[in-house]
Amino acid sequence: MTWGIHCHNDSELAVANSLAAVANGVRHVQGTINGYGERCGNANLVSILADLELKTALEPVPSGRLSELTEMSRYVSEIVNIAPDDHQPYVGRSAFAHKGGVHGAATARASGAYQHVDPALVGNVMRLVVSELGGKANTQLRAEQLGQQMDDIDPKALSQVIKQLEADGLAFEGAEASFELLVKRHKAGYTRPFELCDYTVLVEQRGGAELLAEATVKVEVAGEILHTAADGNGPVNALDSALRKALGAFYPQLDAVHLVDYKVRILDSEEATGAQTRVIIDSSNGFLEWSTMGSGTNIIAASCQALCDSLEFAIWKTGAEVVRRDERHFTTAARPNGTVPAVTPSPAASAPPAASAPPAAAE
Repeated sequence: MTWGIHCHNDSELAVANSLAAVANGVRHVQGTINGYGERCGNANLVSILADLELKTALEPVPSGRLSELTEMSRYVSEIVNIAPDDHQPYVGRSAFAHKGGVHGAATARASGAYQHVDPALVGNVMRLVVSELGGKANTQLRAEQLGQQMDDIDPKALSQVIKQLEADGLAFEGAEASFELLVKRHKAGYTRPFELCDYTVLVEQRGGAELLAEATVKVEVAGEILHTAADGNGPVNALDSALRKALGAFYPQLDAVHLVDYKVRILDSEEATGAQTRVIIDSSNGFLEWSTMGSGTNIIAASCQALCDSLEFAIWKTGAEVVRRDERHFTTAARPNGTVPAVTPSPAASAPPAASAPPAAAE
């Protein structure tokens, strides 16, 4: 007779009880991938498989495929449409992350100093977190992990800049694209692909009518200034649409970029509506996914900072070059009642400037 065990996680002991049962002769363990299940979940087979193969002399069936564990865990998360748990043992994004300065420095010298197993055994990777607690070792190693060489940058000086920015409300731990841009901007010879000259965001509701949000932006690209506007279902959506419309007139690659997630965190709730906020935006172009952030007491300004970082990152990573397009490429159809006409440029604005004349602003 083969004894088995089926544990639920109501007391956070499902994995421990399953392993204890195996130690006492049980040879059939039931559970679920990532511990998904009713109430508090079932025994997490991901942890059980790793524990049995790496921490005991026993071999689970099948064995020898543990390096696929992280991929399997995230694949199942995608199927059930539940965000992966960053702090899940073995396979979580933070399972082998090191934040403190001492941890980072020690890991740089001996990767096993603060890791119970080699993350590659379970298909995961070590990650150094850039934060106010990290030192120059974290900053340099994380930059190099992301493919950024620090040859002409002082990691200690950059680490101090990061600590000051995080004291002001930013958090590079959750927005590594903003960190990559910070490193890139400190390199000699880097020129930003665009400058946001100014912007205006208006929200209006009158007489019980539908809420109207409109944003106007003025951007400069390659010496040319474009001034345009867009509406949206809220102030951030309107600002996002206006920025994409303006920059899309120069960088067609931005057509593929879209927002995946938008998160706002209140940093000092005791200040009520005057609190410092942190905005994190997740973006994707269908091939890459990245996170950027902004911070400030004005949620629109913080959102604008995160949006600009996201679009700058997309331009840089795709190697986009300026390809001017007529602004009418972004015209939207008028509403059926005709109350909001399509946004089209004036004939003068849509015509290319004369060779001898300076670049004109499109209204």
